[in-house]
Amino acid sequence: MEDRDWQPTTAIIDSQTTKNSSTSTENIGIDGGKLIKGRKRFYIVDTLGNLLDSFVVAANSYDGTTAIKRWYAKYSENELLENIKLIYADGTFGGTFRRQMKAKYEIEVKIPTIPIAQKGKVEIHEKRWIVERTIAWTLNNRRCSKDYERKTENANVYIVIANIRRLSNKI
Repeated sequence: MEDRDWQPTTAIIDSQTTKNSSTSTENIGIDGGKLIKGRKRFYIVDTLGNLLDSFVVAANSYDGTTAIKRWYAKYSENELLENIKLIYADGTFGGTFRRQMKAKYEIEVKIPTIPIAQKGKVEIHEKRWIVERTIAWTLNNRRCSKDYERKTENANVYIVIANIRRLSNKI
């Protein structure tokens, strides 16, 4: 156990579109796939579901290109992302994101297609359920159930606070 690195080597990424309230005035868009007006929240978590990074953008942003731009901007600033060698993602991260991560950072992006379990219409994919669980934990906080904030930076802070609260309750 002592020889393990404290930094994670595997991450899971996903996005979630949230409806906005009338107070949200900055970076609002319409997600064409879900037909929801609001913002898109991105979560990067480790294999335990702990938040490594998050950010909020307009809902009309495409997942793969938005995530790679964020990775370029924040990779050198975030120590938790330095040792990542493998990322699990869904199909929306398969094009540009997958190619750029392999070419620039030598990080493999794995997109599980075969479900490990199926309950009704819900398919559970390898490792992907972890980020979905983190999103659900975040939505348990009233302030994160809908996007109430004027600025995307403020909306992102509430995601971080929700995850800090979750971790502090475990102590």
